[in-house]
Amino acid sequence: MGQTGSTQPNWFEEVRRLTLALVRIRSVSPGEGEIAVAHEVLRLLHDSELEDTYTASGLDLIEHDALDRQNAYAFLRGQSARTIVLLGHIDTVGMQDYGILEPWASEPEALAERIDALATLAPELRADLSDHPGDWMFGRGVVDMKSGVAANIAVMRHYAKRARAGTPPPLSLVFLATPDEENESAGVLQAVRFLLRLRAEYGLEFMGAINTDYITSLYPGDPNWYVYTGTIGKLLPSFLVIGRESHVGDPFDGVDANLLAAELITDLSMSPDLCDTVRGQVAPPPVTLHATDLKDTYNVQLPFAAYFYLNVLTFTSGPADLLARLRVRVEAALERVLAKIDESERHWLAMAHEDERAKRVEPRTGIVLSYEELYERAVHVLGKQQVTAALDDEWERWPAALDKRERSLHLTHRLWQLSGKRGPAVIVYYSPPYYPSIAATPCALHEAVTKVIAAHPREHLALREYFPFLSDMSYLRLDAAADTPALAANMPVWRSPDAPARPGSYSLPLEAISELDMPVVDIGPYGRGAHQRGERLMMSRSFGMLPQLVYEVIEQLRG
Repeated sequence: MGQTGSTQPNWFEEVRRLTLALVRIRSVSPGEGEIAVAHEVLRLLHDSELEDTYTASGLDLIEHDALDRQNAYAFLRGQSARTIVLLGHIDTVGMQDYGILEPWASEPEALAERIDALATLAPELRADLSDHPGDWMFGRGVVDMKSGVAANIAVMRHYAKRARAGTPPPLSLVFLATPDEENESAGVLQAVRFLLRLRAEYGLEFMGAINTDYITSLYPGDPNWYVYTGTIGKLLPSFLVIGRESHVGDPFDGVDANLLAAELITDLSMSPDLCDTVRGQVAPPPVTLHATDLKDTYNVQLPFAAYFYLNVLTFTSGPADLLARLRVRVEAALERVLAKIDESERHWLAMAHEDERAKRVEPRTGIVLSYEELYERAVHVLGKQQVTAALDDEWERWPAALDKRERSLHLTHRLWQLSGKRGPAVIVYYSPPYYPSIAATPCALHEAVTKVIAAHPREHLALREYFPFLSDMSYLRLDAAADTPALAANMPVWRSPDAPARPGSYSLPLEAISELDMPVVDIGPYGRGAHQRGERLMMSRSFGMLPQLVYEVIEQLRG
């Protein structure tokens, strides 16, 4: 696509400089480094006396945040109320994986001087170093995603300079840099409220958001640089597995909860049958993120309670749909493992020449309940007032900083105890966080992106629908798959937005997200190894071409 209204900017050196400035600030989430990098983002936006050029800029405090973190923002009023949001996150995961190179993990130039040592720790680097010599930058956050934020800063600065010279941008532009994307997305959830305030104050018409999170190859030898028009979602179904207590010397008198959990994990984890498939894209299979029994000391009693949670990435599956599918699988797995125990007991008795006892082994049965069903049973037995009081008591037993997944477990276990039921049983519930999926949306933004891609055939740009990694984009609109009543009813720590805040609760501004209703696109820096010690960025694409693509999309929308 040809340039509109100005000579083509020279992006490479500026985006490289901005990337280095951001990467050098360690901003592991959650942590105080996120505050420091937000201040640096604002300084870079204002540099060269550009502060007064923006219609508004500053730091927006995240409400109820224990660390008082902030979003960095800049708003530039253009020739139209139609507005594009440039979005990116400024936090990273930790750096311990760099081992002996950890002191230089946030110093790309120093890390480059130690490339042989890094390649020893991450031998997959060697092929890239050979294929594209001199084109890689290494370090935590270089691709995920401080270079993307740097590209957005460069685009905003370009338009600010033009505005200062008397030519405002064709559209209004909002820049947002958010913390906490690698944790629970507190930054973008605050940004939703901020954007609605900005829209009301300035009469803006949001056309959508351009996120610049990282892009990588999908298979070995993949030449494509992908652009995404939606994003994958995530649910975290959790399973409280109840067996029956017994002495280890008489194991058939009880039921080992770990055995039940193991069967469930074997059936659910990495199962392609649970993968969403939409328009040629297949979601990655579920994986178990945590599993343990509830014993906290050594003894010779069978573990009679265990739990695990499962990371499920979604395209179209909502909370109710996934819960129904999981229930079928869990019921079948529970029946299967109990039948296996029955058969094991018969075989054991036959080995002991107890044939008559073996014939009298009663088939074991169990139940599967959702959290909502368990709650209803407990209320039926005890009444709502007593159940509410008991759950409040359980909530207060634990420290405010307790992990939300752990708090969800304790509340579910207490509810099980209140129900008066006896195992074997499996309770299926949801733990935070929840990321709604977003499908492609017919809109002017996506039309502009398609035209820009077509203008660069040599860049191997390829359009796909669902961004395959978790992203802040999830919170900019709600699709029909977001069946939030089923989520709220089955998440023990869910808090309605109008309810008082309490430590450890989880809430999403669902009404605000629905009101914002913003189409999304991800045009990101290109690299490999995000969240790994081999994290690396291809500079030619990311410093030179990425900001140009963002710029051309904005220019394409001027009509």
